[in-house]
Amino acid sequence: MQSIKKQAGSMLMSALFIAILMLALGVALVNILSSSAHNNAVEYYGARALLAGQSGIEWALVEIFELNPDSDPAVANQASVDACNNFDDSAPKTLTYSDPYLLNCSAKIICNAIEDIPDSSVSTEFVNVFRISSSATCSISNCAAGHGCRKDFWQTQRTINVEAKTLN
Repeated sequence: MQSIKKQAGSMLMSALFIAILMLALGVALVNILSSSAHNNAVEYYGARALLAGQSGIEWALVEIFELNPDSDPAVANQASVDACNNFDDSAPKTLTYSDPYLLNCSAKIICNAIEDIPDSSVSTEFVNVFRISSSATCSISNCAAGHGCRKDFWQTQRTINVEAKTLN
């Protein structure tokens, strides 16, 4: 049997070991929770960017295809091509959203028209194809990078591409 003097301090060492072990477990748990919260935020802003991109595609389709087109298919087709050329590669259209659900989101829309593609399924035997691309970006705040923004400033981006053709 050892004397009590030789055992002095062993309880302190055990308590210190347990405290360090609990600290390590606590730090690991905080990292896991922080990572999970960050992933949820990225998912949320990614969904917002996807919706902004879809909104941009819908805007472009409404601009290209008139609701009540001219009765002459050639005139209606040319009007669609002209509308598409208003926001082509050289001059893309940028939509900014003021709706609270899409706040700090924007969509850049580009349309390219490919004219007179043979298609035997229509009466004119030719169609025009429109390639529409909507690239949407959503950020946490409207602070531009480098202007006193927080260090963890980030944004999400989603791009949607659609091809549509004339039916006459």
